[in-house]
Amino acid sequence: MTTKHLCVGSLALNDTVYADGRTSMGDPGGNALYAAVGANIWSDQVGIVAVVGYDWPADYTSTLSQSAIDISGLVQKDEETLRAWTIYEASGYRRYFSRNTEVVLLTPSPYSSSPLSAEDASKYSEAARRVHIRSSPLPQELPNHLWNVDTIHLSPMRMETMLTWLDYLKTKPEIFVSVDISPYSINGNFDDPNLLKLLSRVDAFMPSEAEVESMMPNHNVGIFCREIAARGPKIVAVKQGDHGVLIYERSNNSFYEICPYPADVDDLTGAGDSFCGGFSIGYFETRDPLKAALYGTVSASFIIEGFGGLHGLKTSRQQAESRLERLYHINLMALSQT
Repeated sequence: MTTKHLCVGSLALNDTVYADGRTSMGDPGGNALYAAVGANIWSDQVGIVAVVGYDWPADYTSTLSQSAIDISGLVQKDEETLRAWTIYEASGYRRYFSRNTEVVLLTPSPYSSSPLSAEDASKYSEAARRVHIRSSPLPQELPNHLWNVDTIHLSPMRMETMLTWLDYLKTKPEIFVSVDISPYSINGNFDDPNLLKLLSRVDAFMPSEAEVESMMPNHNVGIFCREIAARGPKIVAVKQGDHGVLIYERSNNSFYEICPYPADVDDLTGAGDSFCGGFSIGYFETRDPLKAALYGTVSASFIIEGFGGLHGLKTSRQQAESRLERLYHINLMALSQT
């Protein structure tokens, strides 16, 4: 089957310590994986584009392929796969610590009595940057046949990598491009040159609340959405965790709020990325940002009901459609009560 939807970003191996003392090592993760699984819940024409290192288990790749996800966009490198400790606190708060050798060697000890010097902080930051750059795919590595797609979702990567992708996509205006970014500190300066360049080239901008806060501290979400949309995207979707999603559509200056699906939550990891994957498919199929947000919310609801990204591949289209219908009625009821 022809691939029509791409999810671009990183693959990662997660070593997890839960609050009750359980551990799980080498679990498959990464934003590209969660986005691709979220999209695959709705479509069998999804491809994943990411870098895999020498330590990435072949079984994980086989599982993706057997679930109809096109793996021809995976780039094999003789490097470590992006890897991190994920530590869960009893409160549900998660902490992340890099396990990539280059970063670990420079990671400051929390027990050190000496403050981290500016030089050491710079070395640590630069090592982390190099690891993330190496772990991100580049458009020039994409097989030619994968440029003939209808949608591309760019998961959070370094800004310079995102802009490289968007430079290539300038010649493909027919592709619907959605973007999520890492926290980007601009202190409310929406005319930051890199941000302006990014926003001018995307159709949908989908940050989390944390990313909104990094860009506009003490933000008013309505002002934020309008400021972003005025610089390019026709849709802004702000992911608000258990408060659902806020959608802004520039063409009619309208806001829509989507309630979350009442899922049995095991692990919130990947919820935002899977939402983006589902949204991308939903928008392509309906051309309606409100309906697309329902698709994305359903995708996220399946992901958070298990651990790791691959369990979502077991979701049937019938299960997804059933949740979509229920979520539609939940939101219809919420709307009637306001």
